[in-house]
Amino acid sequence: MLGMAFLLLACISLAWANTSNLLIKSAELQPVDDAYVLHANFDVNFSAVVEEALNKGIPLTFLIEFQVVSPRRYWFDDEVTTVSTQVVLSYHALSRQYLVNRENHQDIFTSLQEAKEDLAHLRDWMVLEKSLLKKGEPYAAALRIRLDQSQLPKPLQVEAMGSESWNMVSQRYRWIPVFSL
Repeated sequence: MLGMAFLLLACISLAWANTSNLLIKSAELQPVDDAYVLHANFDVNFSAVVEEALNKGIPLTFLIEFQVVSPRRYWFDDEVTTVSTQVVLSYHALSRQYLVNRENHQDIFTSLQEAKEDLAHLRDWMVLEKSLLKKGEPYAAALRIRLDQSQLPKPLQVEAMGSESWNMVSQRYRWIPVFSL
C-alpha cells in the first residue's frame, strides 16, 4: 500500500515537472513623481522541454501586459491605459551565461535558477501617468504575463501550439488600486 502511494506521488511529481507555468504572486502600483510604477512578483517554472530548448539557444520572449480601467455598470469598462513590455531570456553557449533583456537593460547570470529569479521580479516599470486619473473615480487594474510563441522559430511554433509544455500564460491578476491624487 505504501509502495503504491509512493509511486502515485512520483508520477504526480513527474507530471508537474513536465509542465511549464507562470503565476503572478503579487502586484502593486507606487507613485513616483507624476506617474505610477508597477512592482510585481511571478512564479516561473519551465518544463524539461522548454529548458532544453533554451539551453540549445532558443530565446524565450515573455510579454507582460498591464491595464487600468474605470468600471462601468451598464456598459463596457472605460480603458484608461494599456501597456506591455517584453522580457527576453536567452542562453549564450560560448560564455555559458543566461541573459535577461528588459528594454535597454541586460543582466547576465551563471545559472538558469538565478535568471529565473530575476525574471520573477518586475520593478519600477512606469505604467501610468497621474494626469490620466480623475479624482473620485473608481479604477481596476489587471496584469498578465505570457510566453510570446510568435517569437519562437517557425518549426517550434507548430509544436508549441498544442503542447502543455509551451502553454505559458498566467491567469489575469486583478486588483483595485488605491491612487493618491
